[in-house]
Amino acid sequence: MRKIRIGVIGLGGIAQMMHLPHLSEYDTHFEVVAAADTHAPTLKAVSDRFHIPQRYTNYADLLNQSEVEAVLILHGGSHHDSVVASLQAGKDVFVEKPLAWNLREVSEIAATLSQTDCILQVGYHKRYDPGFLHARDQIQTMKDMSFARITVLHPDDALGWSTHRVRRGDGLIIEGHHPPANFADIVVGARGGLAGGEMAPLVDEALGKRKDDPALRLAYGMMTVSLIHQVYMLWGFFGAPSRVVSTDIWREGMAIHSVIEYPGDLRVTLDWHFLGNLKDYKEEYAFFGDDQRLYLTFPSPYLEHFPTPVIIQGHEGETAWEKRVIVNYEEPFKRELLAFHKNVTDRTPPETGIEEALAHARFIQHMIDAAR
Repeated sequence: MRKIRIGVIGLGGIAQMMHLPHLSEYDTHFEVVAAADTHAPTLKAVSDRFHIPQRYTNYADLLNQSEVEAVLILHGGSHHDSVVASLQAGKDVFVEKPLAWNLREVSEIAATLSQTDCILQVGYHKRYDPGFLHARDQIQTMKDMSFARITVLHPDDALGWSTHRVRRGDGLIIEGHHPPANFADIVVGARGGLAGGEMAPLVDEALGKRKDDPALRLAYGMMTVSLIHQVYMLWGFFGAPSRVVSTDIWREGMAIHSVIEYPGDLRVTLDWHFLGNLKDYKEEYAFFGDDQRLYLTFPSPYLEHFPTPVIIQGHEGETAWEKRVIVNYEEPFKRELLAFHKNVTDRTPPETGIEEALAHARFIQHMIDAAR
């Protein structure tokens, strides 16, 4: 087994909770030789914890190291600049979602990638979940499916972190329960983080003449950073839709409902709702046909090795039956990293690559354009 020498850019929560532990676990596949983070205390604390020898506060210095073969880009915000720089440096790239913050940025990444021989895999971890793969196989056999429903009930993100120890450096460790802020403060913070600061001009591009609508700004940010999971799952189940019929946005941009049309007289509803205080993340995919129904329910992404149950309903004449399937307990974050290893060593195109990322950015633009 050939080890890939990895550089990690961004050492925040998702790096510490998921990616670095799995990279360490699979030390026959990966060797983390370098890390970069703009916050020096976090860089030191996390690099010490995972025994990473080379440390940089500027990712450009990491990319200059010839021993770094591939990078994991895990920092917050848009990944446009770091992905383009990594590709131009000749590095294979695994990049957490979202790839970038609007269609123009993703298109520029695609253009850069086309000029290289590099591998670019986008971190769409739910597509590597064993429950998803089983459910996808099952729905391909369903007849006369006319309706599917996707529903996300999203509590405050910090509630999901409570089972982990996240290091911020200088002795600060975030762990345990932290009560969420009130809704008004969460809205202000989310709008600033997802549609303000460096993100503001990118959101302006996407919204055009409607850029001054605060609810649309926040909703677009949530589509880009969170609802992107459900977008890539739509592609995983059905491929590209025909069109976005409508989008409704309310609760300051923290509630989103879209109706999506597919060929063959199929409609899909997509609901994403922030319901901050109840620590019970819900993400359900439901598929309805005349003779069969299927439900797929994801746990919180921060719970390791939790299964994704598949419930199938059918009938024999007037007798209805139901079957609940647990495929296995394999962690999708681990599976996508192992897929990245195979893609890099075999030089094979990723299942979740640039073509889908382009289509998803275009679809999110259609969703926000359809907002009433």
